[in-house]
Amino acid sequence: MQALNEAVAVTGDGTNDAPALRAAHGGCAMGSGTEVAKQASKMVILDDNLASLAKAVLWGRSIRENVRKFLAFQLTINVSAGLFTLIMVSSSGGW
Repeated sequence: MQALNEAVAVTGDGTNDAPALRAAHGGCAMGSGTEVAKQASKMVILDDNLASLAKAVLWGRSIRENVRKFLAFQLTINVSAGLFTLIMVSSSGGW
């Protein structure tokens, strides 16, 4: 999947999962798993509940969407304000 430019997430708890956890974009180790798996992963699920992982993905997507909306709003407002300022300065003969 990575060769096709897709995001890859892997969960694991054992030593044999460490290479996949390390290679994945998002490696999630279980809290009761081995230290090797925990060190190889990017995130450790402390309560060993996959529902926690689903909630984390939902929160992450929500935050990403909110940041995207905020940036679009700010860019629109700032570009409009800048153009308005330039028009007002140039029409008043300030330059």
